[in-house]
Amino acid sequence: MVAGRPNIDYPDAGTALSVVPIGQDDALTARVRRVGELNVHVTPARNGVGEVVRMEPGEYLELSWQADDGFRSIEAALIDVAADGLWQLRVKGEATHTQRRDAVRAPLGLPVRVVFGQTELVGSTVDLSEGGLRCVFRPHGDLGNSIPFPKAGQPIGLVLDLYSDQLETQVEFIRRCPRTDQLHEWSLKFTTLPEAAQDLVRSHVFTALRNARARGLVT
Repeated sequence: MVAGRPNIDYPDAGTALSVVPIGQDDALTARVRRVGELNVHVTPARNGVGEVVRMEPGEYLELSWQADDGFRSIEAALIDVAADGLWQLRVKGEATHTQRRDAVRAPLGLPVRVVFGQTELVGSTVDLSEGGLRCVFRPHGDLGNSIPFPKAGQPIGLVLDLYSDQLETQVEFIRRCPRTDQLHEWSLKFTTLPEAAQDLVRSHVFTALRNARARGLVT
């Protein structure tokens, strides 16, 4: 196996990653599928709109992940692309701590769907954090008329498209945000996320913040 302690010295299987090609600003997302004798095998990295980014062997990358003791980063080289499409990465040097961003909200647009009773709304996230999300949904003619709005604290089913993964969970309705158009903007709170799902959300928040900072959108 790769030398060191899993999820401390290198990202272990199942870990969500923020991936930054050395010399570039934009962060990508990926997930570790397995750890071999020498290499860490990860899904091909995707950009902010879910497109797979093509890279050639020899590229150097910075990997960041939620470790057991906070956020960590390590450099890795892309050795090969396996027959199953996974990237074979070889970590280089020692993992270092990076600033952990607990419950920080990042601007991020991801496809989202909520279901309560017989009603389904489809839309996009406005922002995302470990604690919850703000979403804008397409108009629904009966919502607010024959179908009442959810009440504060009401549980709602949620499906969030994270491109390489899909998160299905239950959230708590917090409030409606006033709008002047026919769209529905809601604040929702995560209730019970498994550890793997928390890790996945953190990775996307971390990646979105890095990209926003690189563009001067947040400080």
